[in-house]
Amino acid sequence: MKEYKKKIEFKEIQSLEYNLLKRFDEFAKENNIMYFLSGGSCLGAVRHQDFIPWDDDIDVCMLRKDYDKLIALVKDNRYLDTERKYKFLLPLDDNYIYPYMKLVDDSTIVFEKDIKRQYATGVWMDIFPMDIWPDEKETLRKIMKKHRFYKMMNKIYVAGNLTTMKKNILNIIGKGAYKILFRNKDYKYWNKKVIDMVTPCEGTYVGDRIWPVEDKEFFSKEVFSEAKYVKFRDGMFPIPVGYEEYLSKMYGDYMKLPKEEDRVFHDFEGYIK
Repeated sequence: MKEYKKKIEFKEIQSLEYNLLKRFDEFAKENNIMYFLSGGSCLGAVRHQDFIPWDDDIDVCMLRKDYDKLIALVKDNRYLDTERKYKFLLPLDDNYIYPYMKLVDDSTIVFEKDIKRQYATGVWMDIFPMDIWPDEKETLRKIMKKHRFYKMMNKIYVAGNLTTMKKNILNIIGKGAYKILFRNKDYKYWNKKVIDMVTPCEGTYVGDRIWPVEDKEFFSKEVFSEAKYVKFRDGMFPIPVGYEEYLSKMYGDYMKLPKEEDRVFHDFEGYIK
């Protein structure tokens, strides 16, 4: 195993991520890109004016037009800085296993549990597109069913160990069928399947159609119609103007702290290169 300068402690990870956010915020303002703190980062801003104490990543989202604009801006020059420290990773990049963007600190490396080490990135910030959902219930049911399958296939392909999911599939279909299923189908294949499912449509609700939290990702369009700036650490950052609807659908009684056993964090190790 390669040796690195030092292991990154939990609180330092949050500081590195905050630096990512500040630099991205500057870039977004310079290029007139509207984005929002999302997921646990939005919840942290509202409830703690900081990271959720046990949170270990930054999440942001933006409407599709801003997401596509961002990709166009950075696809030929991935770095935000002349020091080449802050780098965008785009869907379908080599050795990048997710169907949405990340901004990473390229001076670091992070190894996630149950993911092959070759797919390690730096300390990251997730960037999700928000798209309109079709209204027709049967269409939605088919989309969700396909998405669960594609996401599962991706996870199995990149898994570093024989995970429970992989064991279960092997037991059900056998090794021969498993090899046929995955022949010439890597993480890029399954990610493209996910990306290609997101086609423009008319609808009432908007949400994350690339990496949705199942049935929670349906919000009225007004939620993301503009940004509201709130305190996060020592800065002011944007959250959806309809954050109450957003957080209520995502977390229920969002101002109430969860039980300690429900305080979820990523299982990874980070290092300074």
